[in-house]
Amino acid sequence: MKKIKITLHKDGTQTIEVLGSKGSECVEFTKQLEERLGDKIGERILKPEFHYEDWIFEQKENQREKE
Repeated sequence: MKKIKITLHKDGTQTIEVLGSKGSECVEFTKQLEERLGDKIGERILKPEFHYEDWIFEQKENQREKE
């Protein structure tokens, strides 16, 4: 199950973290929330889970080449 963890920092900034998601679906999952928060301040930091789909694709391609 996907969850969003929102942390509000003392300096007024916020951190949005998606839990239980792999690949690019985490970006889509937070899109509406980010739009409602308004202007984007800061940066998007992608966790290793974001690259999971790419890693699976590479593994399948490598397996096909070996066959």
